[in-house]
Amino acid sequence: MANLGTAYVSVDIGVRENLTDPRFVEFIEEKNWDFSEKEYMDFESSAGPAYTEMSHRIITFITEYKDGILMPDRCGCYEPLRREFKKEEVPLYTGWLSYPGGGLMLKKRRKFDVYIKNRYFVAMWDGETGKSIPPAVPLPEYMGQISFSFSKQRKIDMGFLEELLRDYCGYLETDFGFIYDMEDDKILFDLFHPERAGTLCPRVW
Repeated sequence: MANLGTAYVSVDIGVRENLTDPRFVEFIEEKNWDFSEKEYMDFESSAGPAYTEMSHRIITFITEYKDGILMPDRCGCYEPLRREFKKEEVPLYTGWLSYPGGGLMLKKRRKFDVYIKNRYFVAMWDGETGKSIPPAVPLPEYMGQISFSFSKQRKIDMGFLEELLRDYCGYLETDFGFIYDMEDDKILFDLFHPERAGTLCPRVW
């Protein structure tokens, strides 16, 4: 999350599945990144709201976990988060996350912040030609990122964080999840590689 500083404990989860609506992926791959901004916007308008089941599951877990204990207060795509989070608007938030390079930021006051990122490529444009700019790097191994940040100014319940990590990773059927201290980048708990505790966290994001 932006402007958090370092006095936080982070719970990080990665998913391999692409969170991007497959209609957008098909359009981009068929064009081989050779399209104008107008062509892209015209396609976006015809496609309607973006959606993937994985994006929906990621958000639904947060709203339903332990009878809503994680229910956010605010949400948005960037700071400051001025929009009130409403459970009935989950389809809207799912669309934000399912868009190429999309994301969702959530906040529960005095509790935690959450950053959820779709790591598929964002469409960008050449200012001179108006054409799309092909990506210069390959797609990442983990296409979805979920990062909870808990302030160390309040008591950190490691038992709860470990349970949250286990439950979320199990729900998403992923193989990547760990907890680390943002002040020194040291891993506090790694669900799938417990031997990494005390080592520096991997730079995957």
